[in-house]
Amino acid sequence: MTFVYKKIRIKNNLVSTTLIMSTFLVSNIFANEIHTENNTEAETSQISIKYLDSLWENRQNKEVEKEIVHLIKSAPSTPKDFEIAWRIGRLVYYGGNFITSSNLTSENKVKIFKYGYSAGEIAKKLNPKRVEGFYWYAINLGSYGLEKGIFTALNNAKPGRDALIEAAKIDPKYHWAGPFRILGRYYQEVPGGIISFGDKKIAEEYFNKAIKTSPDYRLNTMYLGVLKQKIGDKNEALELYKKAQALPDVDGKTEELRYAKELAENIKSVQNK
Repeated sequence: MTFVYKKIRIKNNLVSTTLIMSTFLVSNIFANEIHTENNTEAETSQISIKYLDSLWENRQNKEVEKEIVHLIKSAPSTPKDFEIAWRIGRLVYYGGNFITSSNLTSENKVKIFKYGYSAGEIAKKLNPKRVEGFYWYAINLGSYGLEKGIFTALNNAKPGRDALIEAAKIDPKYHWAGPFRILGRYYQEVPGGIISFGDKKIAEEYFNKAIKTSPDYRLNTMYLGVLKQKIGDKNEALELYKKAQALPDVDGKTEELRYAKELAENIKSVQNK
């Protein structure tokens, strides 16, 4: 009887221990979920126009860059607030394209550009009379497609183009003639014919509109040069590249350094052929 009792007691102890451990694990998992949710809610509650503007205005600072990357990677829920939503889209554009020190993987970029175009989509729905939502939606949607793959890029091309056409109607001067410039890129890069709407003549028209609207912004001229180089007009391409080089810096320091590097590479590629 004593032996049987000991066996039962041991068995009961094992069951109790298992139950305690299971309860502990479930509690921890639940606590972690609550902690993650609370962190996301806390980050969302901290997002304000002032905070987002501060990040943008100080984006050249290395510590601020880290904060931008943390924000766009953690992707807190975008509030139903037009002014906040489009600013998130703008930060995603910068973080995904210009913060090279972040070592973002392609998978990271797919996620953050989705976060960016989703924020832009919220903004354009909240205030369809303003340019920002349409513009940052299209910018990030295009970047998302390029990171995701050719089929996604093609599927997203038309909604991106349509958003930019709307942006151009509202404010063609925005972001140094950004709607015209990015429309030119869409028409230049997307295939034409039966596959999609790509058309290099229309692309050239949009680049010329961008140059006319914002002549001092070097990307407008550089992108026309890229188009000319692609269609085989090397002399005009070189002339446009050199003209773009002579223009003043009007964008942020990090962006202008990138443009200068691309221009130097473009000039070298034309001269070597």
